[in-house]
Amino acid sequence: MEYNNDNDNLDAVPSMEGEEDDNERDFKVLLSDNQSLMKRLQEFKKACDEHEKHARKRCKRRYYNLGLMARIVMETTDDELNSLLKNGVRTFLIDTVTSRRNEFEQILIRTKTIVDQFQEKEPKFQLPIGIALQFQGDCCRIGRLRNNCSVLLHRSDVMSLTLDESYRYCSYREIAYVINLKYYFKTLKLGDIISIGNEVKGKIVKKLKNNVAVIIEDAGIINSYEYIEIPNQCYTLSDETFPDIFMDDLQLAMQAKADFLVLPRVRCKPFLRALRQSLKDDFDFKLIGTIDLEFISSKMLDLMGTVKLLDYVWIQDMFSATASLQNQIFTNLIPLAKCLKKPIIGTIPLERCSDFKRFENHDFLWRIDTIFIQKSTWCNKYPLIVKKLLPLKDFHRAVVENTAALKSILSSYQSIVNFIIRTISSVECQAIVMHSKCETAAVALGRVEIYCPVFMMLPFDDIEENEFQCKLKLAKALNMRRNLRGIMYSKEMNEGNLSPIEYGIEYGRSTGLLETGDFVITLDVCKEDEDGIHFGINEDVVILRAFYLQPAPIAEKFMYS
Repeated sequence: MEYNNDNDNLDAVPSMEGEEDDNERDFKVLLSDNQSLMKRLQEFKKACDEHEKHARKRCKRRYYNLGLMARIVMETTDDELNSLLKNGVRTFLIDTVTSRRNEFEQILIRTKTIVDQFQEKEPKFQLPIGIALQFQGDCCRIGRLRNNCSVLLHRSDVMSLTLDESYRYCSYREIAYVINLKYYFKTLKLGDIISIGNEVKGKIVKKLKNNVAVIIEDAGIINSYEYIEIPNQCYTLSDETFPDIFMDDLQLAMQAKADFLVLPRVRCKPFLRALRQSLKDDFDFKLIGTIDLEFISSKMLDLMGTVKLLDYVWIQDMFSATASLQNQIFTNLIPLAKCLKKPIIGTIPLERCSDFKRFENHDFLWRIDTIFIQKSTWCNKYPLIVKKLLPLKDFHRAVVENTAALKSILSSYQSIVNFIIRTISSVECQAIVMHSKCETAAVALGRVEIYCPVFMMLPFDDIEENEFQCKLKLAKALNMRRNLRGIMYSKEMNEGNLSPIEYGIEYGRSTGLLETGDFVITLDVCKEDEDGIHFGINEDVVILRAFYLQPAPIAEKFMYS
């Protein structure tokens, strides 16, 4: 800018003694040069790029909302346990068959110790960790081979199957212990064909008091704890014998304070019915079953009745099964479990980093609720890359396979699910915060295609011990369903005396899941009364609020950091 000093005008203006004339002062306007301007533009552009990169990263992370369950073994280190907890694993599986009793106790104590130490680092909420124990069930398995090595059996070799438990952890190729064989021993006859694993088959040629001799007809390799197929194994036992098989396992689960029971190769419906009745009368465990779909489909057994007796369906061999069996899983088992409202656990066999490309964006991820992982035999590590599996789909579309499913969804839990189907599932939001005492309403959210985490607030202030245990079990069950995350907290943890919805928002902000400007939906499920509003169980009313998350107040900015 140029300033022209007009002397004529200055002479015309009178001046007073002792005072300066303001018009006589010179001033300059400095403009930044081109180099400085370009530098500031580059800094601004870099900040915009970082913001867009961060937004894309959070957008991708928003779509991963599946539960995680991991298997714990003796070789699992403390650092690996902490890493599993840090990456969102909230259910741990311990195999009581492959682990000795002292090993099982060590694994359980060490797991609970690590969880308690991790809880001290997260004082804002109660960490609900579920323990699942895998038992033998009604099937037969070979014991642990000597040095846990594989054994090659040739044609015409003779192998003895014994009831002597001294061989349970040191079986040989000549003689091996078989778990649960004592219950089926009386029904075995000479000439019966026995299958050991997937390769070995043999015929019974001799039967003694505690042993049966089998001559190998189909050679192959057997490993420790291979399953053994006995003729008519599923229906040779009487109903009076079933409690003798599972009662010791139930007592062990009660001593370990387990939450879930895992049964492998579920095929015998009478055994499952007896176990379910015993759980209903004397115990309180959730039942996870791995259905032997090949056996059930070949024998034309009642698949629907079997799924009804389970709480969770576990699909272990989705990717290693044959094409016909995969077709049975996708066309029969998964739709049946969805119709009966049974959560599905799926095993994603990630052995090496190259396997990630096979399962990324796989359609199977949209049909399960929980991903199961275990230590990779290839690299002896847990595939925590599983947290990057991104089942991306168009969230503005709602796909219904048939009209009956749509009618069932709209008629059950109408106050919540009907609203979600129409509104929430078509809205791109970062989180849903919900407070309700209605367990069915909370579980209903896990059956809807929601593409963001749902925080289920579970405060336990001034409640009795029974009610606290019910909330704890609900939180552990929510960890096994898609979308849902149970947040338990007490009055001591709620330092700001916030309402449940506000506490959920601040929890999401402190953990990095929510940021300023995110779109959040809150749901209060309650019913009105004369004295005011009380959270209820029946005839729930939904109070909905949707807003963009505002910046944290200056006074409370560091309260939850």
